[in-house]
Amino acid sequence: MRVLIRRTAVLCFFALLFPITSQAVGFQNVTERDWGTSEVRKVLQAFAYGGFATDQQIEKWARMAPDTAIVEMLTFEPVNEKLSPIDGDQTFRGTSLEELQEYWASNEPTNPVLENRREYYSTLFTNAAGTMQLRTPNLQTTWIQAVNTHGLNPFLHKVGLYLTNYHMAISVSKTRAGLMRSFYDDTLTALQQYTNFFDVLAAGASSAAVARAYGHQNNIYRNWNHTFRGNDDFAREFHQLFFKIQGTTEDPDYHENTTIEHTAWTLTGMNIDRNINGYGSDLEFEWFVAPIVFTDHQDETQRQLNNVKLHYDGCLEILHQTICGATADEKIFNLARVAGYYPDSLDNLPVAIIDFFADDNLNPEKIRIIREAWRNLDSKNLLEFLREYAISTTFHSPDTVKYRSSFDRNLLVQNQNTIDNEESFVRYELPKSQMAVEGAQVFEPAHDVFGGQTGLQAANNPNIFRDAYQRNVINSAFLDRTSKEYTDNTGASQQWKKDWGSIVPNDDGKYEVEKVARWLWQRFTGDRKNFQFYERLQVQALLATGLDFGYLADPANPEINYSKQEIDDNPALKELRKSNEKALLALNSDDPTEKEEANRRVGLAVNFITVTPFMFALEGK
Repeated sequence: MRVLIRRTAVLCFFALLFPITSQAVGFQNVTERDWGTSEVRKVLQAFAYGGFATDQQIEKWARMAPDTAIVEMLTFEPVNEKLSPIDGDQTFRGTSLEELQEYWASNEPTNPVLENRREYYSTLFTNAAGTMQLRTPNLQTTWIQAVNTHGLNPFLHKVGLYLTNYHMAISVSKTRAGLMRSFYDDTLTALQQYTNFFDVLAAGASSAAVARAYGHQNNIYRNWNHTFRGNDDFAREFHQLFFKIQGTTEDPDYHENTTIEHTAWTLTGMNIDRNINGYGSDLEFEWFVAPIVFTDHQDETQRQLNNVKLHYDGCLEILHQTICGATADEKIFNLARVAGYYPDSLDNLPVAIIDFFADDNLNPEKIRIIREAWRNLDSKNLLEFLREYAISTTFHSPDTVKYRSSFDRNLLVQNQNTIDNEESFVRYELPKSQMAVEGAQVFEPAHDVFGGQTGLQAANNPNIFRDAYQRNVINSAFLDRTSKEYTDNTGASQQWKKDWGSIVPNDDGKYEVEKVARWLWQRFTGDRKNFQFYERLQVQALLATGLDFGYLADPANPEINYSKQEIDDNPALKELRKSNEKALLALNSDDPTEKEEANRRVGLAVNFITVTPFMFALEGK
């Protein structure tokens, strides 16, 4: 794990510069009466791609006081065994993408990746010219695999995605895979190291990847004749994107010619070292490495980097405050505290965070509560803020609606459909290509510096529903595959088999269709209220028979739509519905063929559930 350079400058605390007055207390916790398994699952779906917690653990959390349960549910620790239990004899607990790539591409005896798949995680590949080059698709695969691996913390990686692909968004095409990986890994470290979110953003703003992407690695200030050379691109985005300060609430001339201009001067002396064969690449343009060294020195290629000499050597007025520091990173950390406590940021930053994670239906009252909660949070601790929101009546509200981006929906389905790590690594059917088809590629934000695909954009794109339908239904093997033969890493022939019976609730070994149907619906959609007559009708038919209800009712006209009244008025249809509901699934059968068919039927039901409209959005209550 890369460790961030410890800052030698004392961070200035600017909270008192902008007095905060509020009569409200912000978020109100849901009562223990209104806190149950459904609410727990909604939190896991909104913040952790569903997680891997067992039903027993979810029930324990549901019986706890919400403010006690949430501390166990959401953490920034590399491993959260209650949210994502260690699978079997798994011994590796890496959290950084650097560690994971190295491990999953290795010949370590404990490596769960099959030998013929390890090249897809490797940092490097040999290009057509015979030279070693960084490989972006492998970095993307590693991130997706991390989210889908039991034993790793999916909440931590979702926050990592938010910060590097949405909030502080830069594209890997501008940085190359080595710097992007360092940026992501250092962001995870910053989340664990800093209690104040503004310091996390400052660490990002000080990174080599951001300097490379925006080009201010070449910004210089000649102190001897007081001239600046460079661009103000990131000077602008530091305020607008990182801290949500648009400059519309003060004098435009001051914002442009003092705040932005002086921030550009702050971002001088940020040249990046180039190491020979940096990150293992033979290509010189991939030799830029992290972290930035904020001294005057020579790098491995004998380039002279004057990161002190060519940095503005005095204090600067920015946002009506004096920002000091001997080097760029010292000034950036001090400026981040000023920017974070600036009124525009206090208003806009928390709303942007909640909009990403949990609610696309933020009305003025919700926005007021979110802002008050952030202002009243003394530490400005992101983890504490997300925890408080996750158990609040503001989130668990009937008018909360979060449209799922293609990241959210595909990874949620993948996690809830993956029973263990054997399935994840042996089946090797990560939704990478599907997310790309739908416009969601990790480290390639759809809108460049303005971030990746949003849930609203996904909801308004009819092609996404079509593509999801084609994958889940027309190509149904994606979710209803029940077995796969493979050669393990010792050379022995093995067979993976799906075993829903290991996690589906049962009554004394009996798997009743009605109960399994309800469990599957809640597991994948996160709700109970939308599992109504027609949804139950179809899911129960698939589980009981492996066929659509329409086909069972009339094979000659399987597309016919029956109303509830027509079914209730027709004795044969009514009896068919009831018999499906009361049927038993042979998930624990001693007959291998019968057991495999029962698992296939569960897969068919999952296929149906995951292309209903209720899979494309999460409701608060």
